Amino acid sequence: MFAGCVSSGFTKDRLITLEDAIQSYASGIRWQHYEILDTLVRPRNGQPKPVSREFLNSARITRYEVRRRQLSEDGLTAKVTIKFNYYYPDDNVIRTLNDQQGWWYEEESQRWFLEKLPNFTQASPSL
Repeated sequence: MFAGCVSSGFTKDRLITLEDAIQSYASGIRWQHYEILDTLVRPRNGQPKPVSREFLNSARITRYEVRRRQLSEDGLTAKVTIKFNYYYPDDNVIRTLNDQQGWWYEEESQRWFLEKLPNFTQASPSL
């Protein structure tokens, strides 16, 4: 998972909270739990804003797979690669999106936040 991080001075708690945040995000986006996503998505240099209901209603997630996790040396940011399978209700064509996510840690609240939601409109149909 995050090999070598604890020996580099990162606390186990920070790694656990990142994994918890990733799993909460997976559940929120897969099952359209807006309230979960509202607590996890926040631009690094911006104010939180509610997740667009239109965004989640436009695409239906059928599969969510964490492909890679990479924690920065200072333990304050992480890059997470997610593979989504999804479809639009109007066409029912399964599409795939490999999304490179940026996560950042806020020391004050001791929480991880996702910088932005994926752009499902850029993916092409799976064959």
